[in-house]
Amino acid sequence: MLDAGKCSIYSDRPQTCHDYDCRIFAAAGIDAGDGDKGVINRRVRQWRFAYPAEEDRQAHAAVMLAAVFVRRRRDSFPVRVPTSPMGIAVFALKTYTVFLAPRLGEMNDRELAQAMLVASRQFDENSSAA
Repeated sequence: MLDAGKCSIYSDRPQTCHDYDCRIFAAAGIDAGDGDKGVINRRVRQWRFAYPAEEDRQAHAAVMLAAVFVRRRRDSFPVRVPTSPMGIAVFALKTYTVFLAPRLGEMNDRELAQAMLVASRQFDENSSAA
């Protein structure tokens, strides 16, 4: 979507594009939304990621699992979680490490949701400390 450092979707790059990288949707395995997002969705579906190491492939799979979980198991969370594609993708990126945990298969949906909330808080705390 960036061509020579410039957006190849819009002639004048909107502020939204300055605020986020639309590859986030491809990483989470979801579309950017409906309606006017068609152009972005087509571009998102074209992204392909390289995996120099198996850990990279596992991390990407974990991001997609996190996005699927938050979309399908919303009722497992004790608080409101994102519903917009952008919010879901960001939340998935903040919490994907939960889906790499060795005891993942032992956790029920509520425990998994709680672990995701903890991971999201830790991500935010680490980001603000940096």
